[in-house]
Amino acid sequence: MKQITSDLYLIKMAQTNPCAPQVNVYFLKNEKLLIDAGPNNYPCYLKLKQNLENIGIDLKQISVVVTHHHPDHVGLLKYFPKEITVYASPEIRYYGTSAYLNAIDEQIRQLQILGIPAHAIDQVKSQLQQRFLPFLETINFEDLNRLPVSSIRIHRLCGHSPADIVFQKDNCFFGGDLILKGIYFNILLDINPVNQKLCLLNQEYKQSIKKILTTFKVQTWYPGHGDPMNFSSLIKINKKYQKLSQLIHQRIVQSFSSSDYDLAMREIYSYFPHLNDYFYLSDILTVLK
Repeated sequence: MKQITSDLYLIKMAQTNPCAPQVNVYFLKNEKLLIDAGPNNYPCYLKLKQNLENIGIDLKQISVVVTHHHPDHVGLLKYFPKEITVYASPEIRYYGTSAYLNAIDEQIRQLQILGIPAHAIDQVKSQLQQRFLPFLETINFEDLNRLPVSSIRIHRLCGHSPADIVFQKDNCFFGGDLILKGIYFNILLDINPVNQKLCLLNQEYKQSIKKILTTFKVQTWYPGHGDPMNFSSLIKINKKYQKLSQLIHQRIVQSFSSSDYDLAMREIYSYFPHLNDYFYLSDILTVLK
C-alpha cells in the first residue's frame, strides 16, 4: 500500500490472469472510504485487510463506493463482511441475475445475423459471461445518493460502461476506467440493464470525456489502472486517442468485411498485438452499428 497524501492510500491488486493489468483501489482514511473493491482474488482480500490494519482501520468499519460494474473493480466484494455498506448505481445488481445471462444469449444472436464468424462471437459471449457475478445479488448495496460523506461529490457519467461513476474530493477525481493511459479499446460491448440489449456508448463516451476535460477542475486524476495523472496528461492522452481512433475508424470503413473477417482484422489492427475479438468488435461496431 502506498501513501499518496496524509489521507489517501493506493493499493495495487493483481488479477488472477497474470497478463491483465493491476487494479488500483483507493482508500480515504479520514472518510474510511474504499473507492472500488478490486478483482475476485482472495489473496488481494487478505492483502487489503492487512494493509488497513497496518494504519489502524478494521475492515468492518469502512464503506465502499464503486465506479462501475466490471469484475476487476467489484470482484473482491465477494469476500467482504456483510456489515460493510457498498454504495453503487442500483443497476449493478443486474449483472448477478439470470436475466443478464439470458440477455447475453439473446443479443449474441444479433451478431450472428450480422455475419460475424462463430469464433469471434464465442469470444464476445465469453467476455460478457465473465461479468456475471451471482454474489452481487447478496451484497448490501445502498444508493449513491445516501452516501454519508459530505466531502465527496458524485458525478454520473457513462461510456466505458452503462454507468460510470466519478468520485471527487476537492480537485482530485477517482474515475475508474474512463481515461486510462496507453489504452485504446475503452468503449466496450456491454448489456444495458435497462433495455437488456447490447450497447456501445460511443457518443456518450465522447460527451463524458468532454465534460471531464472542460467542466471538471482536475488537479489529479486517479484511474482504475496505471499511475495518477495531472490535467495536462489527460489532455495529451485524449489527443493521442482521438488521432488513433480517427485512423483506425477510417481503416474499418475501408477494409472491414465479415466474409473475410480474419484478414480484415489483421489489416485494420496491424498496430496492435493480437487481442481477444471482443475488443476488435467493440471498436468495429461503434463505426458500423
